[in-house]
Amino acid sequence: MNSRGRIGVIVPQLINNLDVKFVEVIHKTFIHYGYDTILLSGIINFMNEMIDEDYNKGLINIYDLIISSDFDGFIFLAELFCSDRLRSRIFDMIRKTEKPCVVIGYQQDEFPVITMPESELLYLAAEHLIRKHNCRRLYCIGGHKGDEKSELRISGFRKAMDKAGLPYDESCIFYGKYWSTIPHEIGIQLAEGKIPLPDGIVCASDIMAVELCRTLRSHGICVPDDIKITGFDGDLISLTEYVSITTVAGQARYCGRRSAEQLLRLMGYEVTESDEHDFSLVIGESCGCTDIRNIEQNNALSEIRDYAGSFYRLKQSYRLGSCANILSKMSECSTPEDVMRTTGECIFMIPGITRAEICLCEDWKRNFQNPALYRRGGLSSNMLLGFESADNCINTSFSKFPSSELLPFFTQPHSPQLTVATSLHYKGQIFGYICFSYKNAADIILDDYLMNWCDSVSVGLNIVQNIMYKTFVNKRIEAISEYAPILGIYNKRGLIGRLTQIIMNDSETSMTLTIISYLQNDKKKYPVPPIHAIVNALRISSPEEMLLASIEDDLIVIVSSKSDQNGLHRDWAREIADKMDTIYKGTVVIEPENIVFLSEKISSADIFSFSEILDTAVQNIKGKILSMQAGIFSYRDTFTSLRESIFSSPHNPWNVKSITRSLGISKSHFQRIYKELFGTSCKEDIISARMDSAEYHLIHTKLSVTEIAERCGYHNTSHFIRQFKKKNGVSPNEYRKTKGEK
Repeated sequence: MNSRGRIGVIVPQLINNLDVKFVEVIHKTFIHYGYDTILLSGIINFMNEMIDEDYNKGLINIYDLIISSDFDGFIFLAELFCSDRLRSRIFDMIRKTEKPCVVIGYQQDEFPVITMPESELLYLAAEHLIRKHNCRRLYCIGGHKGDEKSELRISGFRKAMDKAGLPYDESCIFYGKYWSTIPHEIGIQLAEGKIPLPDGIVCASDIMAVELCRTLRSHGICVPDDIKITGFDGDLISLTEYVSITTVAGQARYCGRRSAEQLLRLMGYEVTESDEHDFSLVIGESCGCTDIRNIEQNNALSEIRDYAGSFYRLKQSYRLGSCANILSKMSECSTPEDVMRTTGECIFMIPGITRAEICLCEDWKRNFQNPALYRRGGLSSNMLLGFESADNCINTSFSKFPSSELLPFFTQPHSPQLTVATSLHYKGQIFGYICFSYKNAADIILDDYLMNWCDSVSVGLNIVQNIMYKTFVNKRIEAISEYAPILGIYNKRGLIGRLTQIIMNDSETSMTLTIISYLQNDKKKYPVPPIHAIVNALRISSPEEMLLASIEDDLIVIVSSKSDQNGLHRDWAREIADKMDTIYKGTVVIEPENIVFLSEKISSADIFSFSEILDTAVQNIKGKILSMQAGIFSYRDTFTSLRESIFSSPHNPWNVKSITRSLGISKSHFQRIYKELFGTSCKEDIISARMDSAEYHLIHTKLSVTEIAERCGYHNTSHFIRQFKKKNGVSPNEYRKTKGEK
């Protein structure tokens, strides 16, 4: 089933198997109705006093997608947000969308709320100790005193005691605040006899149950022989202790299923409430039912263990890559394309993903006229798709798309996706967001490793941003100067002025203009940029009458009166490399074969066209550089054969994507080589081949236009007619009539 829309699931974090199970159940429910599940998470659950810090504001900016992107509905896990301010802000954004929303656990009057039957769940644990283990004296450790959820859980304990006719009073009830501190103190007091030892203790969270077990064992009280303990939640921590915890599980499944079904009803679907039994008692060792060699199996227990296995498998795979490694690579980037290519090289460090996209705000580069102005919040109405990785293919097109789409991929036919969106930001500036798609919710780990990885991408963007700003400033300086500010030699303006002066003084002068560049190794770190080192070598080795200029980044020009400069290129390269050894004492090594030369003759006849000559020479040497980098000539036979196939069989379903996949090279690399070899694009050749075939059939056969379109590879006759008319200026029928008359 293709996706028909998307649902936003708003959570503060994903930190354990309960959060992941919640997302998994929601996603599986919406798959059946054809909706993508988009998880919006700030990764860290901030307190009120933390949300105004620059870094934290950057993280929670991801929730602006609620407004910027077009969702069909929302599920808001509001009860888990620690910040009332952030929760209120999210509610405001949801209201503005006027889309249906279901809220988990947090009572308010505007949206329907899904709450758990808290009382029934703790009742299961207490009843188990009473009925199965004949416990007569029980204690209960609840959450926060006066908190509705906590009091409901404690009421389940009271119900079980009342039903069994067992005595208890308020001294049997404690409030542990769902954390370890108070259970630790209770454990010590039990061990020291300050509190009478009961038969068992029912805890309202696994964290409290685990800490109580630890404390009792460390003080000589055996669990479960001396005292039996149960927990609540089905948290992974319940199985990781020396004594595994008997606990109540299924809350996440219940909330996920009920919230998804309720949202579907709000969206107009007829949904029958599931009769699946979500809650169960997971039997561990802390109640005395079993031991480590004989654990009773059930679905909830299997799910917890499956998550534990996936979690540690993914954590182990982190060893394949280091965030320090990606940060180092990003620090060497000098262009936005470099950042995206490096992202592609390091995407393997994020295990479990099926797709990844980086989306940048249109204004991510800042306003160089006023660099103090930059985006501090929200997202632009249009975004740039800087990076896309899927099916071992990478796209770095920087194509524009409306932010309402969230991702361009979502506008294409696709099966329902599970996607996590997180923010891209750096020192208070919002760059955009990153999306990761997963096949299974259990593969999602939103932790400091993922944050550091994303931050490394942001660092790369910031470095490039600074480089671009410096280039902008230097060009502004060069615009009013005749010298390149960094190298201290002529710039383009100064070179043209000097050449004009020389020609005016001696109209018989003939000179050779040579552009020099250097093919850098992307994997090698240079202590000095090679082109700077070459300039220093030329300053020493070149005769005084030679003009030296910098006309573009990594391109320098030498103008000399020597007539046979092309013949000197090889000797010149060796001389430059030798001079570098003398200057830098081996710290900067230049390979002579990587120095690229291109020469042009100029004379007095060119006095008014020096700028155009330089521009043409620059384009030519860039083409030469691309050819050398691509190893273009090794592809000549393959590409020539491909082109012959296109023209001999234009009816085949040719498209660049399938061609590049069969050749095993990227789309951009393929297009560069094709253009360099044939002077046109592959797409243009496909159209030309089909038009040539169409023209032949129109003149030499009586086939209908529809039949000709099919024979030329078009499944849409209207598209064929439009393309034919665009190329020939007339429709196919008019073309046939005109050619027939001739």
